[in-house]
Amino acid sequence: MKIRPFLLFAFAIIFTCLKAQSAYETKWDSTGKYPYQYVTNDPTHTRIYTLPNGLSVYLTENHAEPRIMTLLTTKAGSKNDPADNTGLAHYLEHMLFKGTDAYGSLDYAKEKVELDKVEALYERYNKSKDEAERKNIYHQIDSISGVAAKYAIANEYDKMMSNIGSNMTNAFTSFENTTYMENIPSNNLEKFLSIQDERFRNPVLRLFHTELEAVYEEKNISLDNGGNKVFESMFASLFKKHPYGTQTTIGTVEHLKNPSLVEIRNYFNKYYVPNNMCLILTGDLDPDKTIAMVDQYLGDWKAKKLPPFRYQNEDPRNEIEEISVKSPDEESVAIGFVMPDQNHPEAVLADLVSSILYNGKSGLIDKNLVKKQKVLDAYGFSYLLKDYGIMYMGGSPLQNQSLQSVRDLVLQQIADLKEGNFDEDLIIATINNLKVQRVREQENIMNMAFVINDLFATDKSWEAHLRSIDRMSKITKTDVVNFAQKWFGNNYTVVYKLTGVDSTVQKVEKPTITPVEVNRESQSAFLKKIVETSNPPLTPVFLDYQKDINFGSVHKDVPLWAVPNKINGLFQAYYVLDMGSLNDKKLPLAFDYLNYLGTTTKTNEEINKELYKLAVNFNVSASEDQVYISFNGLDENFEAAVDIIESLINDAKPDQKALDNLVKSTIKSRNDATINKGKIFNEALDYYTTYGAKNPFNQVLSNDELRALKAEELVGLIKGLSTYKHKIYYFGPRKTDDVAAFMKKKHKLPAVLKEYPPAAKFNRLDAKENTIYFIDYDMVQAEIQLMRNDKAFDAKLLPMVSAFNEYYGGGMGSVVFQEIRESKALAYSTYSYFARPSKKEDPFEAGFYVGTQADKLGDAFKAVNELLTTLPESEKNWEIGKKSIKQGFETRRISKTGILFNYQNALRLGLDHDIRKDIYTSVDTIGLNDIKKFHNDYMKGKAWNIKVMGSKDKISMTELAKYGKVVPLSIKDIFGYEVEKDKEVRP
Repeated sequence: MKIRPFLLFAFAIIFTCLKAQSAYETKWDSTGKYPYQYVTNDPTHTRIYTLPNGLSVYLTENHAEPRIMTLLTTKAGSKNDPADNTGLAHYLEHMLFKGTDAYGSLDYAKEKVELDKVEALYERYNKSKDEAERKNIYHQIDSISGVAAKYAIANEYDKMMSNIGSNMTNAFTSFENTTYMENIPSNNLEKFLSIQDERFRNPVLRLFHTELEAVYEEKNISLDNGGNKVFESMFASLFKKHPYGTQTTIGTVEHLKNPSLVEIRNYFNKYYVPNNMCLILTGDLDPDKTIAMVDQYLGDWKAKKLPPFRYQNEDPRNEIEEISVKSPDEESVAIGFVMPDQNHPEAVLADLVSSILYNGKSGLIDKNLVKKQKVLDAYGFSYLLKDYGIMYMGGSPLQNQSLQSVRDLVLQQIADLKEGNFDEDLIIATINNLKVQRVREQENIMNMAFVINDLFATDKSWEAHLRSIDRMSKITKTDVVNFAQKWFGNNYTVVYKLTGVDSTVQKVEKPTITPVEVNRESQSAFLKKIVETSNPPLTPVFLDYQKDINFGSVHKDVPLWAVPNKINGLFQAYYVLDMGSLNDKKLPLAFDYLNYLGTTTKTNEEINKELYKLAVNFNVSASEDQVYISFNGLDENFEAAVDIIESLINDAKPDQKALDNLVKSTIKSRNDATINKGKIFNEALDYYTTYGAKNPFNQVLSNDELRALKAEELVGLIKGLSTYKHKIYYFGPRKTDDVAAFMKKKHKLPAVLKEYPPAAKFNRLDAKENTIYFIDYDMVQAEIQLMRNDKAFDAKLLPMVSAFNEYYGGGMGSVVFQEIRESKALAYSTYSYFARPSKKEDPFEAGFYVGTQADKLGDAFKAVNELLTTLPESEKNWEIGKKSIKQGFETRRISKTGILFNYQNALRLGLDHDIRKDIYTSVDTIGLNDIKKFHNDYMKGKAWNIKVMGSKDKISMTELAKYGKVVPLSIKDIFGYEVEKDKEVRP
């Protein structure tokens, strides 16, 4: 029988459609005892097991390095907290690091007697309304907790994780779930499972009142955070019935002050059951062996009937609500719309619409607001949860621009969406970019684990996730418009973040806490067993730069360094110059300016649209001493990307209006920086404390100099970059010779390249006496950081530096963390370091940080001085630390562009080999006495330059003066420029 051509075409179309529909399909398979689900055509080959007790187990292989990312999650988050006991899930998260009856205790039978007393006292305490009685009860809690602590061993969980080589010990609580994470060497998987089995078997709520103080500090940090206030206010407005809005993760101050250990234990027993939990393992694993091991250790957890989560549906809303919140930092506005939940049929539309609105390159907000310089900044993203979703948008104002103006401009992009005022090509380009993003997501074990974690928490299937981009591919412009008209009505919330004092802040007051013992020299039998159980060691793999990098040349002064990508079809490329703002103060501004320019043949919008269609990311940046022009994407688009970027760099068209607008934005950003807590403490004050009044941070163009700039001058600077010697880095599937040959054709260079202009030099401060540089800032907390420039760089010191940092101040098992947080409850965050420089010309830097309540400042200084004077000694802790260092080197693999940048960093330090090998081979020769000597030589008895930030109304200058000469500083002192006030008043 003859088949006509048009019928063949029809059959082909039908076959293609059927194939697309069945491309991702969940199926069952088994390689023995354990049946599992998988999804056809899944490039990650993820397996999904369910043990007989209901525990979900996701296994994904990735053998790039001998490590496994682990997430252990329970579907119990802040939304599951009792309404009269908010913060419970978060409390419990903290307490699950404290041990069980088998570890964390010297004598649990004796400890339990005291812990039972503490628990009973807390029940009395949280029911009492009489302040005198509460104070008396708390005194008893503090006293008996001290007795109980004599039997406790602090940080045994952290020590075990250090022993097995984990480098991501942490946890978090969110709306839907609480998740516990580790990144472990693959040869220690069985130890890890053994520890987790014990960890969740019978957790003991020990050292509670000191850990509660850490939670108080975390709450105070959130009270100082303007972004957090906006976020919580947004959810409270949009969800007036659902716990998403009626309660917060950390909880209310009132509930924090009245904890119940009974309720915490009840919460654990109710929700921490295998049929409500999931173990996610991604990395260097054998699925068949791994699932058997998981079953061996976690298979006997007992399932229980789960209480259903019930909530009231939100009432239909047809009104706009506007809210104002205050904090000392810069102003902004946020807008929120309720969206479909994660499993709603229109969830993929919500995510697609989010990227159409904002993608950092060519979304409506990008091209209409950011690129056209109508606002200082703007953004948008979808946040889809189990029960509801939200579209969260916002922006920051230009100088003399009202927040209402920013609001209206952002809302106009919604209006354009609803009216179909966008190119259909944007949908296709967005999907292509999401495909590239998916590939990057799948090659990284941490990213993969967190994607799976979100799916589990929201009950979304792995198949639905894999199908999502294919489903997006079928979405039309009409679908997008219909979605926008349906979901974006006059039913949104606007939150104005104003600059000012928030008189409503309810600070968590400091209770009186007697420091408790940490018994660092002691070890439980369980810990000893873990430490004494040996595994076959893994062989470290160090870099051999001459073998791992292919060296080519584009010009005699433009070397090409290349590393082959044998994993997928993506590339990353960099043009690198060893000059920066120290060589020319205009460089950072010139690169910012490039983001708004077109060429003589294409507009800026056209260039960004082309790059987005190609799924190519393009970025330019200038630090103090380096310039990067970077681009990455699908290697099939490498040539097209080079053409666009070379054209932009060499044919950028001056635009004075764009420059004038950029200058205004830059001045506004500078003004905002002067009231931004992070910018003040971590940048401006940091540089001042390191260098003094004249430093690399504040040696910038004045506002008048900015205004005098001409477009041609900055464009000339951009075009002139290729006249200086530089390097090209390439990571991708192409051969080095092919890349070099192509770049010789496209990368326009003069015959002779110039040397870099001289760099400005700055002298670092010597610390001859303790000097405290104080900045007044309206905040609940106070932040302290001791800093000192030390001896010149010496590579021979690096093994000792690694050993000292591991033992002294590098993590939750360090003596700094144990003493300041675990024993004395003085901080949520504390650490110390002896840091190597990035260049051989610079010295090592020593430091010590404590973030504490303002009324604990004196206690914090005393604790720091004690640790600087006397090193707490523990041979057992150092043995664990030594093993952790070695396992880190044995299991970490530097790959991809990491090889290129590792070589670059080595050269900057005057090294010609991978210094990690020297450290690894030296660690076994280092003893605790060596660490003690290092402490004596570099920490003890030294003078420090100290930066302190806090409210002068809460900090006693007399108290502060006990610890050094106090030098009050102004914002002008540390930033080096005048603040230009807005002429208009915000709403």
